Amino acid sequence: MWQKIKEKIHRLPLFTLPLFAKMVLLYSFIVFIILLIVSVITVTSVHFIMGRSIERDLYSSAQSAMEYLDKSGQIDSSVFTRSNLQPFVNLQVYDAAGRLILDNGPAHTIKNLSDRYIDDTVRSNNEIPLPESIQGNETSSYAYYKKWYSADNKLYYLRFSRVPDKENAFISLLSKQLVASVLVSLILTIFSGMYLMRKSLAPLKLINETLKSIEVHKLSQRIVIPKEAENGIEIHNLAQSINQALDRIEYGYKQQQQFISNASHELRTPLTVISGYINLLDRWGKEDPKVLDESIQAIQSETEYMRQLIERLLFFARSTTGTLEAHFMVIDASELLEEVYNGVLLIAEEREILLGRNDKASIYAEPGSVKQMLRIFIDNAIKYTPSGGYIYLSCEADEKQVCFKVQDTGIGIPKKDLERVFERFYRVDSSRTKETGGSGLGLSIAKYIAKGNNARLELTSELHKGTTVTAIFPRHYETKKDTDK
Repeated sequence: MWQKIKEKIHRLPLFTLPLFAKMVLLYSFIVFIILLIVSVITVTSVHFIMGRSIERDLYSSAQSAMEYLDKSGQIDSSVFTRSNLQPFVNLQVYDAAGRLILDNGPAHTIKNLSDRYIDDTVRSNNEIPLPESIQGNETSSYAYYKKWYSADNKLYYLRFSRVPDKENAFISLLSKQLVASVLVSLILTIFSGMYLMRKSLAPLKLINETLKSIEVHKLSQRIVIPKEAENGIEIHNLAQSINQALDRIEYGYKQQQQFISNASHELRTPLTVISGYINLLDRWGKEDPKVLDESIQAIQSETEYMRQLIERLLFFARSTTGTLEAHFMVIDASELLEEVYNGVLLIAEEREILLGRNDKASIYAEPGSVKQMLRIFIDNAIKYTPSGGYIYLSCEADEKQVCFKVQDTGIGIPKKDLERVFERFYRVDSSRTKETGGSGLGLSIAKYIAKGNNARLELTSELHKGTTVTAIFPRHYETKKDTDK
């Protein structure tokens, strides 16, 4: 039921308006509310101030009249002229029986021949006292009452009154002026708001049109904000963020295209070789044992190369950020290195692998991937170290970190290539790669593994002297929680 009501509400014309129209309406509504509140406060304040002014006039007039009467000791019409009554203040004097005997009100006004407060006091023999505060309201009249005894001890009732006609007229005029001002301000707000909103949101339209025009073959296109619109910091930052996102997308797309191109090239080469040897076998290999043996070895070699290449390509296809972290555990670094060392002894052939310093320390990582990373380093060291060379493995730990090192006495890497060897499919020398069977994916996989295990890699090399690869892990200290596990 509630969902249907919400859907009907959102179908109303107000919710289907363009963004700038909604913002103008909201802006105008806020301004209207503010002006309305200010107007109400203004009128209320003026009412209050004028009411207090009338009350002060009545109190002042009553005090002056009482002082004059106390001096003169009798009541006559001189009280109207000599007691300093405030302007527009009327004085009516009633005798002890409640009859009006003196009145300075204008002739055209209706005389208050009697007064209910005075009548109540007279009928109750003064048991009901006169009001001590000013009576009345701002739309009729204000009245203030006093008792006075003459020198011969006669009782008189004095009624000081004030009709706020001028004040009411001023309030009425002020209210009309404020209403007119609010309406004029609202109209000006709507038109100025439409202009300002259109101008402010113009860059958003430009951003929208630019994004609509961007396609796969136009990823280099960027959002350009005009100089006159650069004052909008938020929109400028939005455009800058979108441009940065487009830079990353373009870079990723180019990397993907390069990856596909390189993968296709790498797969095409062994397939061409295999196809060539199959044709050779078909023509002459059936009767020639030498050709048959050469072809079989070549096909086996290229097939193994393709298998390794496909496995590494699948590794990148499956790898996503955070997949390794789910399998993290506390690992004894020395035991892991010794296990890797024992596993690679048989594949070293004519190179000697030596296990050097092996400090006992713990790291927090995914053990399978760390082993894979070290095997990649060792495999590269074996490939590029001539026969009779040495490969040194070590694990060095201090208070903060644990460093796995793989050092060889191989041919080394030129300085210009040190920064690029971790890129996918990058090979230092295609001729030597052909001899060793490298695909250029090993170190890029190692870099991904290091990042996934919160480690960093360092690579140093010198031509014809050797290369050292170091994987640096944060040292892990066992806690009670680890022990419980």
